[in-house]
Amino acid sequence: MHTLDAPPTQSQRPSSDDSLRLAQVVRRALHSTDIASWCAVDLTMPQLKTLLLADSPAGVSHGEIARGLGVGVSTVTGIVDRLVEHGLVERHTAPEDRRLSRVRITPAGGDLLDRLWASRAERLGQIIAELSPDDRAALHSALQHLADLLGDPS
Repeated sequence: MHTLDAPPTQSQRPSSDDSLRLAQVVRRALHSTDIASWCAVDLTMPQLKTLLLADSPAGVSHGEIARGLGVGVSTVTGIVDRLVEHGLVERHTAPEDRRLSRVRITPAGGDLLDRLWASRAERLGQIIAELSPDDRAALHSALQHLADLLGDPS
């Protein structure tokens, strides 16, 4: 707990390494709450990674998926085919070049990802609720500043 005395000196301020270490501790703790829900998904790891890559407004090209997975484009075709069969992604022809297609997540794919992230969000909400109002405000301010630096206007 901070006191209202003098502000911390340079040597008392946490370094960026300290902050990164703490962020890693939080990430690992939240990750441990996700394992069961992620393991219950009936997708292969390449399919799940492809679903995550496709979760953007513009979608993703087969080449981008191949680079993201570290595989050839021919391998991506089968992965995407399975996801299309599951109703989790759709192929869309690129308007600028009809020979190219982009893979976009479907509402069902988005729902699946939302369910997977829900356990993490729920656990994080429980933890934040345990903070004092001042600590919640400080956390909010720091997270808002990070979001601003990352270009998120919210």
